[in-house]
Amino acid sequence: MALAPNSAVLAYLNGPAGIPRLKLPDGRVVDRPHPEWLMHQLRWRWLLDSWEGGEAYRMAVYGFDPQGMPVRNLIRHKREYPSAFDAGTSSQGGRPPGSDPAAQATDDDYELRRARTPVPTFVAEAVEAHLARIYSREVHREGPERLVAWWRDVDGRGATIDDWMVGTIAPLLMVLGQLDIIIDHPAIPAGEEVRSRADEVRLGLDSCVASYILPENLTWWSLDRLGGYSECLVREVADDGEVRWRYWDARIWAAYDSAGALVRGPVEHPFGRVPVIRLFDRRRPRSRNIGLPRYESIAEIQREFYNRDSELILSDTTQAHPLLQGPEDYVQADGTIPIGPNWLLPKKKNTGGSGATYEGFDVVPFPKEGADSIRLNKADLRDAADRAALLLKPAGGAGTSGSTVGQSGISKRLDQAAGNDLLGKIAAMLGRAERQIAELVLLVLDDGKPRGDAAALRVNYPTQFDLFTAEELARAISQFQGIVAAAGHAPATESQLMRKLVRLMLPGLEDGDYAGFDAEIDAYLDSRSASGPARAGSPDELSPGSRPDCSKSAP
Repeated sequence: MALAPNSAVLAYLNGPAGIPRLKLPDGRVVDRPHPEWLMHQLRWRWLLDSWEGGEAYRMAVYGFDPQGMPVRNLIRHKREYPSAFDAGTSSQGGRPPGSDPAAQATDDDYELRRARTPVPTFVAEAVEAHLARIYSREVHREGPERLVAWWRDVDGRGATIDDWMVGTIAPLLMVLGQLDIIIDHPAIPAGEEVRSRADEVRLGLDSCVASYILPENLTWWSLDRLGGYSECLVREVADDGEVRWRYWDARIWAAYDSAGALVRGPVEHPFGRVPVIRLFDRRRPRSRNIGLPRYESIAEIQREFYNRDSELILSDTTQAHPLLQGPEDYVQADGTIPIGPNWLLPKKKNTGGSGATYEGFDVVPFPKEGADSIRLNKADLRDAADRAALLLKPAGGAGTSGSTVGQSGISKRLDQAAGNDLLGKIAAMLGRAERQIAELVLLVLDDGKPRGDAAALRVNYPTQFDLFTAEELARAISQFQGIVAAAGHAPATESQLMRKLVRLMLPGLEDGDYAGFDAEIDAYLDSRSASGPARAGSPDELSPGSRPDCSKSAP
């Protein structure tokens, strides 16, 4: 019998609940989330679970189906629903968080599949591969001294801006397609009282700390004409599990308990705007404040692979114990067959006529075509996930025979041309996000009155990534040198072709760099064409006696 659910389990599985009835400081009442939040909150939770993987992915519940069973990443078959005779023996809530997955792997095929199927990590692999390439190059940052000091400790716990971006912000932003960042002064330590500016400096309250808000926890908002928050409502969870709600607008903030009662505020703040910004990877064209996740297609492939893998595990488990077909006379009334010592199975003796015969037992083989089909489908899904992340070896590379070849482990890498384009877009997005965060930090540090030195802010992410292997790079250089050595017959045409080739070989550089390469190519071709056809190795340089006689036929 499955473990009975409890309120803590259901709260863990169901995620954020609806907001209570809140009376805002101006008298308005908010009692339901924003319509865009209602439309996408389950998708955000699913994307986050897909990236996190493991137990979060296995245990996640995204609602309940018409028969009252939880909707999970592992799809339930029709035959896996409890029958009417099993009413009351199955649990909708599942096992408690933190318990071993094998706790429910009994005679329930669905729970057996869920417990024994490892969770794929396609989304995490793609994100890690892309971020590793981007942050392997140095990010150039410039700004006022107070901003540089904040970059050394962005969250009040010693994390640098690089650690914070690589380990937290960049992955969440790429997976969810959006992420809310809140910047505020540190909280006043318990037992302390601030009476002067000196007290603020002594307690470190003149600095600021940054933290992120998952989109599922920012449930209600209104936007100004520029798309920023004019007010918003944030769900906060304390260390003891208590849920609170915090309201922000351009002048004040107020805190509410889980029942919607005002517990603190309204408290004025000096920032002149809501200190929360929503960063976007890309925007959904039919929504005003919703991002478009870059890895959504990979998450879909991951879920399908997870389900097919579970089918294969169940199939292999079932086929490991074949069916035995034998004489009906050996079957007892309770459905068992008597077996002697050392698992000896007797044969039925038939007597009649001149002699005796024995009726044997036969093993009924399982059909293998279904399992083989699932294995092929799994390989196709793995390749599809790699293609979506551009983690493929191009056709013609060593060890390839088809159009593309999926790889595994550390051999995965990004294609030079398409990979640079993708990484360039992601790097540009991350640079834009960092600049938005830095601008808000300066606003908070200056208490809503920015100084003129904010114009010195610079955040430059790398735009060029070395995705060639050493062998490919050496081969490309050798081939380019051969092309250059043979150039000069059609300078205008060759100039255009060589310019394109340089851009394909060295993608992501600045326009000024390409302009220098173009000038160098033109100068070289001009010198080659000015020297005329008589140059080293040209046909005109051969003596008449050494030229082949085309009037003679071959022997």
